[in-house]
Amino acid sequence: MELGNTIAKLRRERGLTQEQLGKALCVSGQAVSKWEKGGTPDAEMLPAIADRLGVTIDTLFGRANEPAEDMPGTLLRYLGAFPKEKRMFELFRLLCATIQRPYYVDGEILGDLMDALFRLPVKTCYSSDIVNHTDSTLWLRACTVLDEGIQLGIPAEDCPMFLLLPEPEGGYASNFAGNEAYRSLFSALAQPGSLEILRTLYAQKYSYRSAKAIAKASGVPLEDTERALSALITCHVIKKTEVELEDAPVQVFMLDKQESFVPFMLLSRWLCEGEDAYFCSWCDRKIPLLREGTADESK
Repeated sequence: MELGNTIAKLRRERGLTQEQLGKALCVSGQAVSKWEKGGTPDAEMLPAIADRLGVTIDTLFGRANEPAEDMPGTLLRYLGAFPKEKRMFELFRLLCATIQRPYYVDGEILGDLMDALFRLPVKTCYSSDIVNHTDSTLWLRACTVLDEGIQLGIPAEDCPMFLLLPEPEGGYASNFAGNEAYRSLFSALAQPGSLEILRTLYAQKYSYRSAKAIAKASGVPLEDTERALSALITCHVIKKTEVELEDAPVQVFMLDKQESFVPFMLLSRWLCEGEDAYFCSWCDRKIPLLREGTADESK
C-alpha cells in the first residue's frame, strides 16, 4: 500500500478529518489531501505523521508495526491519535475485543469466543436477533471467569461497559467491607424515595440543597425525603452541613460521592437479571470465587 493510501486509511480509522490531521501537524488540510492523492510529505514530517496517527514510520510504508516490548507506549500513542472525545470509547473497543480472542492456559487454547460470529462491539445491547427474545430488553453480556480473575463486559455501543478484576494475592473478599456496612447501604437504598432522590441528584449540578428542594425536584414526599436522606447519610452516600440564614440555620444536603453511583447501578442491574442475555460466557475457574473463612469478616 502506497504512503498516501496508508495515511488516508489510518486517518479515517481514527475519525480524523483532513483538516484535523493537518492542524495537529501544523499544515493545511489541503496538504494532507495532497499526500493522500499521491504527493509525498517532506521527510522531516514523517515522524510527526507517524506519532499523530499512533504508528511507526515502518507502518506508514506498509511494513510490520513496532514490536510488543513497549506496549504501554504503543497504546498511549495509538489512543493519542484519536480526538479527545473518542479516546475512551476506543480504549473500550480494544478491551472489548479481548472477549472474542482465544484464551490460553498452559499453552492450550480454551475457546475462540465469538470471533466467528460478529465483530465487537455491536451496535446495541438489546438485539433480539442474538438473544432470540423479540420483546426482551435484557442486556447482551459477556463474561469470562478464570482462576486468574474475572472479566465482565457489555460489548455494545449503546451501553459500553468493561470490568477487569485480576484476583489479588489475598483474594477478592479480603477487600470487601464488613457485612454490616453492606446491610446499612442496602437498607438505606430500600427506604421509600431513596433511589428517586439519588437519580434526581445525580442528574443535577453537584451542589448543596435543602430537603424541601430535594423533595420537590424528586417528587418524593418531604417526610420520606427526610427519612431517606438520614439513612443515606449513615452509609456515606449523602453528606450534610448547615447554612446560616437570616432567620435560622438550615440543613442542606449533597452527594458524598460522584463517581460510584453509575457503576453501582449498572452492576446491580447485571446482578438482578437472569442468564438469558449471556451471549458469550466462559468459565474455567476451578476454585471458589471467595476463599474459605471470608463469609463474615467485618472491618
